[in-house]
Amino acid sequence: MERFYLTVARVAKKTLHHMVEHRIPMLPDIYSRHFYRFLASTDVESKEIIEEQQLSDHKEVSNQQDQSLGIMRELATMIDKLDLITGEHTEKLDNHLLNLKEYEEISDLNQLKREITEELSMVLNSNHEIHSNIIDAQETVKRLQSKMEEVADMATVDELTGLYNRRALFSRLSEEHSRAERYGQGFTLLLIDIDDFKNVNDEYGHQVGDGILRGLGAFLRQNLRDSDFPSRFGGEEFICLLPSTDIDHAVQAGNKIRNLLSQSTLSSKKTDITLQITVSIGISAFASGDNIDNLIKRADDALYLAKRQGKNRVVTEREL
Repeated sequence: MERFYLTVARVAKKTLHHMVEHRIPMLPDIYSRHFYRFLASTDVESKEIIEEQQLSDHKEVSNQQDQSLGIMRELATMIDKLDLITGEHTEKLDNHLLNLKEYEEISDLNQLKREITEELSMVLNSNHEIHSNIIDAQETVKRLQSKMEEVADMATVDELTGLYNRRALFSRLSEEHSRAERYGQGFTLLLIDIDDFKNVNDEYGHQVGDGILRGLGAFLRQNLRDSDFPSRFGGEEFICLLPSTDIDHAVQAGNKIRNLLSQSTLSSKKTDITLQITVSIGISAFASGDNIDNLIKRADDALYLAKRQGKNRVVTEREL
């Protein structure tokens, strides 16, 4: 799985830089075409890794959707059954009500009384079945909601870290960008990269590397505000969107993450190996008339400068 993320991150980075450099509109269908164009020029192994993962993801999403449709059909059957049970008695009682208004003889009323009594008795007998069916339908609705949430999560959550994925990030960035342009509320990006992560994978293996990525995901969730939006950008890179935050406060947030992390250890539960890591952080801030691609590029340039200056530091776009 790690090889897949690294491969996607490499191709995606080339794609983004190419589109920004040539001022190509950052629309989903256009980005997709350029992504696959760059993918076609990569090595055969990388293409196979991505294609295999895409096939696996497609099967999993299809399976979840099929299960959701199955539960929906089950619910429809239950509702139809309830409708039949209640509708049958309602129709008969309505007919009795019409007859009651028309009958004049006492003998006729006595007969109607017996028929209504019998029908009401049947209604009472079926009440238990109706109640049971309603409870079953409620449980089915809960199962359906759970399955649909699973499908939604697969589209927005990174499987390894539990953070938001790239798709969710760009969706949220688009919303935040529109809000900033309309109301003048700025936001900032922290582009976080684990220092020397390749050495971790080379020395300890990808299983330990995955454990470190999971640990960093949990660390970011615990040390950011509820309003912040931490996501995995690809490989060992993470982007945290900080709404209504200027660059000075973003630097404070970035240094808090960097300092706390350098004093902590992350562990791989599957291997019981505990490591201390550091991160480099590049920061960019939204400016009026800005676009998302340029915002990410400036954060990426700042991150690159942080790496060149010795790693384990925070660098902003002001220093470029």
